[in-house]
Amino acid sequence: MKKTFYQYLAFLLLVVMTLTSCGRSLTITGKNDESKPTEKESSISSDPDDKPDEKDNDDQSNSKEAKAEQKKFNEFSDTLFKETVSENLLSVHSVLDFPKEYGITEYEHSLGDLSRESSEAFYDQIRGYIKELKDFNYDLLTDEQKLTYDIMITDLTDSLKFEDYYLFDDYLSPLNGMPSSLPSYLGQFTFHTADDIDDYLEILELMPDYFDQIIDYQTEKTDAGMGMPDFEIDEIIDQCNEFVQDPDNHFLITSFDERIDELSSLSDSEKTSYKSKNANIIKNTIIPLYQNFPSKLEPFKGKGTNEGGLCGFEGGKDYYELLFRSETAIDKSVDEVKTLLEDKFTKDLSDLSVLMYKDSELEEKMEEYDFDTSDPDKILQYLLEHIKDDFPAGYETNYTLHDVPKSLEKYQSPAYYYIPSIDNVTVNNIFINRYTDYADMDLYPVLAHEGFPGHMYQSTYFQNTNPDPVRSIFRYTGYVEGWGLYAELYSYDLSGQESNVAKFNRVLNYLSYDIYCLCDIGVNYEGWTKEDTIDYVTSIGYDEETALDVYTSMVENPCVYMTYYMGYLEFMDMKDTAKEELGDLFDAKEFHKFLLDIGPAQFEIIHDRFDTWLEDQKTNA
Repeated sequence: MKKTFYQYLAFLLLVVMTLTSCGRSLTITGKNDESKPTEKESSISSDPDDKPDEKDNDDQSNSKEAKAEQKKFNEFSDTLFKETVSENLLSVHSVLDFPKEYGITEYEHSLGDLSRESSEAFYDQIRGYIKELKDFNYDLLTDEQKLTYDIMITDLTDSLKFEDYYLFDDYLSPLNGMPSSLPSYLGQFTFHTADDIDDYLEILELMPDYFDQIIDYQTEKTDAGMGMPDFEIDEIIDQCNEFVQDPDNHFLITSFDERIDELSSLSDSEKTSYKSKNANIIKNTIIPLYQNFPSKLEPFKGKGTNEGGLCGFEGGKDYYELLFRSETAIDKSVDEVKTLLEDKFTKDLSDLSVLMYKDSELEEKMEEYDFDTSDPDKILQYLLEHIKDDFPAGYETNYTLHDVPKSLEKYQSPAYYYIPSIDNVTVNNIFINRYTDYADMDLYPVLAHEGFPGHMYQSTYFQNTNPDPVRSIFRYTGYVEGWGLYAELYSYDLSGQESNVAKFNRVLNYLSYDIYCLCDIGVNYEGWTKEDTIDYVTSIGYDEETALDVYTSMVENPCVYMTYYMGYLEFMDMKDTAKEELGDLFDAKEFHKFLLDIGPAQFEIIHDRFDTWLEDQKTNA
């Protein structure tokens, strides 16, 4: 019997649920990415529009005064970059493979400070950066510097608004908390020198103290009535238990040995010594750390007074609005987005009905391709060849495929790409998850998202434009994951599938994201209970088990689906506008080049440049 389109939706909803941890990375400061700062009453203006008006004077930026101001700005951005990257071992090695070449010879040998005092100092530092930025003469900067200025002043201003939300950070998130993120990060840590190896081993040795900081923070959070729900604690405990399987052959031992063997600069005796040190730390420090961590989590059970979304906490609704802005990088309100999503859901449901009415065999065709999709490397090579007409050159094509370590499989996504260091973009690693739950997963769109023309393509292309290094510390998930989803859904047009099949695949994804994002708003902004969520999701046609999974995901990971979909919709809005205004003059490659050259930024800043690009396209036609 044929599936109904609701059953298609249920399938796609579960697929989307597994794909949202693809761009795994660690934070580059002692703070969680979700905990960007917030505005206090201050004599410092933090309005990003509070800057000198731009003048139409092409010669102004070439004057002697302008050159001096531009030099001063470069020195400021260089200082901000170095200070941020040097904050701890994780930050420096997440961003740079060769820090000395950037003048960074000293950095904090810690994993970060989660204390309230450190948080206060962090926001004081931001206020200082804003004050320095406002002293610049904006008109004298180059166009590239103006872009960097706009990004920085907007980001820092947005960040200050988080200042009063110290206890809203989630360092234990099953999706991207430190216990889940650190192992995969360590598994791909790059070694070039003995100093790198020493830093790596020091990170391992510092982990117990850092995990104690996390427990102290969680204790303060729980005491303030902001404890985790029991189902989230159970999931973290299960992650820890998965991690410690087969300790004698643990991937943090085997992968370390492989990386050490590749270093020709080390003697055999040095290699043996390093391998022994690492194995000893893993077996006697890291494995016991994860074995004992569940016992430190158990006391938090039963103390979570809110098993619902963020708005169930005092100040939680306001925090969600800030988080939404931070994670999506769009300047629309949550209420505006809700209306947009409701309208889009109605349209997408109608489009799906029409497609299925016209072709009753879409189900059989949706995963049919004219090439071998069982081999990840063949998929990537196919995509690499077929993006050339619509996407500009300038990206790296070197990559290595890995299997996700078995002890991490259960809680990792089907595939993910690790963003490389900005000074070594030829080292690109894509991980494929062989977990049984993903055995029947269609890897073609997943690898388009992670590889070409998705994350790997976008990341390496942008770094090859030689951007100001400071841009690397302003990572806009809305842009990055929006581009990944854009690439994923664009790939159906490159797949050789019939146009109606490609559209069918896209609309199914639209509907899944429509529902997830509406549930996100419902749970975290409007206060939907578990029963409310089940009623809504089952009314669309899903079963109760799926509805419960949706609710749990929204509680544990607020805004995570928004980062993908809002960014995607922003890209599509600009694309639709360009097509409408340019008509036959529209060139997909030129449009993509515009987005890629700007790189990750807040979307209102991209839109400002888009308007100029659009006029240039008309003028130069």
